[in-house]
Amino acid sequence: MGGVAIGIQSNPETSCIVVGAVRVVLDIAINFVCFFKKLTDMICEFEDYLAPLADYATASHDIESLQEMVAMVYGDLIEFCRKAYTIFMNAHGHRRKLTSFRVFFRHQWVPFESEFGSMKAKLDHHLGVLQHSAQASLLNFSREADKSNHYANFNTGKERSEFLDWISKVDFEKVHDDIYAKKHGGTGAWLLQRTEFEGWLNSQQSSLLWCYGKPGAGKSVLASNVLEHITTEFALHDNVGISFAYYNYREPELGDSSIVVGALIKQLCQKKDCIPSELLRLRHDSHSNLTASNPDSFVSLAKPFREVFIVLDALDECPEHERHRIIGFIDKVVAELQCAKIFITSRREADIVEAFEGKTSTVQIEAKNVAADIALYVRDEVAKAKLPGGWNGKRLYLTSDKLQGKIIDTLVSKADGMFLWVNLQLESLCWSSRTKNDQQIEDALEKLPNGLDDTYDRLVHRIECQIPYMRDLAINSLMCVIYAKEPLEARTLQAALATAGDKSERDARDYPVEVILDACCGLLEEANYDRLGTIRPIHFSVQEFFTDGLRGSIYGGTWDSIANPASAHQQLSRICLRYLQTAPSKLLEVHYKYPFAGYAAQFFDYHLFECGAPDNILPLVDDVLSRDSAFLSSIFQLRKMRVHFRLFGGYTYKNPGSFPLSAGGIIYATRLYEISSIRTRWAGSTPPENALHHASSTGLLDAVGRLLEQGCDVNERDNDGVAAIHHASEGGHDMIIELLLGKGADINAQGGDYGNALQAALHGGHDKTVELLLSKGADVNA
Repeated sequence: MGGVAIGIQSNPETSCIVVGAVRVVLDIAINFVCFFKKLTDMICEFEDYLAPLADYATASHDIESLQEMVAMVYGDLIEFCRKAYTIFMNAHGHRRKLTSFRVFFRHQWVPFESEFGSMKAKLDHHLGVLQHSAQASLLNFSREADKSNHYANFNTGKERSEFLDWISKVDFEKVHDDIYAKKHGGTGAWLLQRTEFEGWLNSQQSSLLWCYGKPGAGKSVLASNVLEHITTEFALHDNVGISFAYYNYREPELGDSSIVVGALIKQLCQKKDCIPSELLRLRHDSHSNLTASNPDSFVSLAKPFREVFIVLDALDECPEHERHRIIGFIDKVVAELQCAKIFITSRREADIVEAFEGKTSTVQIEAKNVAADIALYVRDEVAKAKLPGGWNGKRLYLTSDKLQGKIIDTLVSKADGMFLWVNLQLESLCWSSRTKNDQQIEDALEKLPNGLDDTYDRLVHRIECQIPYMRDLAINSLMCVIYAKEPLEARTLQAALATAGDKSERDARDYPVEVILDACCGLLEEANYDRLGTIRPIHFSVQEFFTDGLRGSIYGGTWDSIANPASAHQQLSRICLRYLQTAPSKLLEVHYKYPFAGYAAQFFDYHLFECGAPDNILPLVDDVLSRDSAFLSSIFQLRKMRVHFRLFGGYTYKNPGSFPLSAGGIIYATRLYEISSIRTRWAGSTPPENALHHASSTGLLDAVGRLLEQGCDVNERDNDGVAAIHHASEGGHDMIIELLLGKGADINAQGGDYGNALQAALHGGHDKTVELLLSKGADVNA
């Protein structure tokens, strides 16, 4: 306060305003202890300018331009105070509530703190103009320099924002908010009090803490609680970095470790005022963001921090073939950073156990650990009139206080550490209590299922006992959600259900979300990651239960569309193709009105491949694909011009040659080529890939021959300059190479990552292919 007062003593009219503003902000900030030091540090940075500013104020009485600039600088300080005030006080002058430190920190403090840089830049700008204005002989020069400096400051902020958007578009913050919102008040403290956790948190060197438990034990909520605790403790420390990721089996893109590492890098970059030049250079040089999303970049970015925290939830939901990469990333971070603290949750999968057990600190989520939390949760739900009074659309009808106590005791004693099991039993008891007969609840308590699988079996039975309409709605909804290639928004699912029921698009409103969820008896939920909402299984274990074939199911053909993956994909391919038949040609213009169009166009071939492309579907395929070129153009544009002809076996998780290229398959492949040759309505664009490239890369000799007979250009290139011979050489497909050369393929064609076919064969390690190419005239010195 002394520095502020001295700095503005030359102008009493202004001093009362500025001093008053600073005092108000500091008085408020004292009540928000975590933020107080950070805020005073910011004010102290401004104080450095105030002494020379006072001299300018004294000397500016007869110079109007200097008076204006001094007033602007004072205005910058007052504006800083005004914005700082709004962090802690709402529009009505009341203190903001701190329900979640992380939400408050992210939505209130972080925008202000990030804006502090621009406020400081603006102050520097005004001070620069003031300094130059004082030098009358250099006035014109100072104005030009000031404009240049202002433009440079603007570009720096813009460049930072564009880089953050480029490096990763994954938003784990929304996921965290959704998961942390499920945390029941007062639960989760047991983990923070464990000696293993305290030792990990207070360690002065890199360490890893692995927390594991059975399905439904609340691992993700525990991870969110740990992240909130770390954020509250360390988020305001400039030299502490915090990054986190929540794995989700419903998000296939997270299977790529580069995507996850990129998100972690973005979170560390957000803590920095300036993005490291080596990272900016990668973007400037037009590299893919995945080039920068690697362990080396993360380690280099993290080294300046005194401490770096990483929270990784549900590592077991990372695809098994990719887990070794993220485990390798973890090992590298621990080995190369002086103080990296990594917290991981997962089930006890064999490869994870091998990586961590006996090598790091571990905490098992046992029933005895969470018994008190479960008891607190059940008591609050049952005894504090939440469910008896109606809560979140559920109501537990009770007339006896004694029965209330019995419900609490029974659920707590049988929970075996599973919050999910308890929540499902509460929903089931609410359903049983609709008769308003306590005896029904008594009977239900006596027959509670054991574990999650038994619970899911009971829910399947309840679905089966519904009226046929609700039963069929549940089966179709579960099938679409469980076997969809990507998560379905509510409106997309509604359109798919209407198509499955042979109804038109406008009938999608006949399937309200609340009816869908009610029909599925709690097995699905709506996750509001955005305003549209996504329908998903309530837990990973639900997906496992159905995809493992409805363990112990006795319902037979009724549930075949879910219990049998091939049958499910066959039905989904039919729904996609039927939708594409009935949707109008200009899908792009009506994409919002026809929400299933994008999914159907992008993934109909995926579902066909998964069900083996049965002959009875191929005529439907041919009918859809023979539509006019405007329709086909819309499909390809919806797929962002990346036409993946997956029936050639292009799936990375399948054996490339596993798809039997039947006569129908060749016809289908030919039809795809004919469609990809349509140029008339593509606005001058051509598909970046064609069927010949895919057939050459996957070794399908018959398909290559048929496509060449149909007139496919043997030397056609994609956007990367790659020809079919490059693909065949990299895969070591010698017979295809000879066929291509016989049709006039250029053996020395340049393009792609390897330059030419010979380099591609060398990279693939195919000795015989190298010999073949050399014998056919490949330039050994190219």
